Amino acid sequence: MSWSRNILILTMVVVLSIGLQQSSAVASLEISTSKQVYEYSDFLSINFQVSELTGNDIIIQIVDNLGRSSSPINIPISTLNYTKIAPFPFYKTTFSPGMYQINARYGEDNATVSFDLIDSGKIAIPNEFKTLVKTWQQGSPTDKDYAGLIHELINDNIINGTNYNNQTNQVHIPQWFKNSANLWSDDYTSDNEFGLSIQYLIQKGIIVI
Repeated sequence: MSWSRNILILTMVVVLSIGLQQSSAVASLEISTSKQVYEYSDFLSINFQVSELTGNDIIIQIVDNLGRSSSPINIPISTLNYTKIAPFPFYKTTFSPGMYQINARYGEDNATVSFDLIDSGKIAIPNEFKTLVKTWQQGSPTDKDYAGLIHELINDNIINGTNYNNQTNQVHIPQWFKNSANLWSDDYTSDNEFGLSIQYLIQKGIIVI
C-alpha cells in the first residue's frame, strides 16, 4: 500500500514540475523581412514567428543609420506565423537611403533584423500628390497649379529637374500632359512611369515651368 502511495506522490511531483517549467517558459520570437535590400516604392514586409500566443502585442521600433528611433509600434498577432506589410511604400520624403534596424519585443523575448534601403533611381510619389490631382478633376486647374506640383516633386528630390529653373515666370503645360496626370491619379500609370515622363518632358523643353 505504501509502495503505491509513493508511486502516486512521485507522479504528482513530476507532473507538477513539468507544469511549473511550462508556466515559467518564455515565448520565443523570430523576425525577418521579405528582402534584405529595398528600394523606393517597395513596401516593407516583416514576418514574425512566435512559439506561443500569450495575448501580448509585438512591439517594434525602426532605427535608422544615424541611430534615430521611431516611436514604438504595437502589432497585435493572432497566429504563430504572422506577416505585417507597411500601409505605405518607402518615400524619399520620409526615409533616407541607408541601413535600418528593426528591434522587436514579445513579452520577455527580443529579436532584431536589418535591411538596406537604396536609391536605385526608381520613383515613388507620396499619395498626397495623387490626391491633389484627383481633386483637380472636379475643377479647372491652371498651368501654374501643375507647375507648382512639379516644383514640389523636384524640390523634395522625388524627381530630377534637369533644365529646371525655380525662378522662371514662364509656364507651359500641354493639355495632353494634364490628361496623363489624371490617368496617373487614377492608378492607370505607375509613379515611376509618370515621374520619368515629367523628367523627360522638362529636359526636352516640352514642359516649361
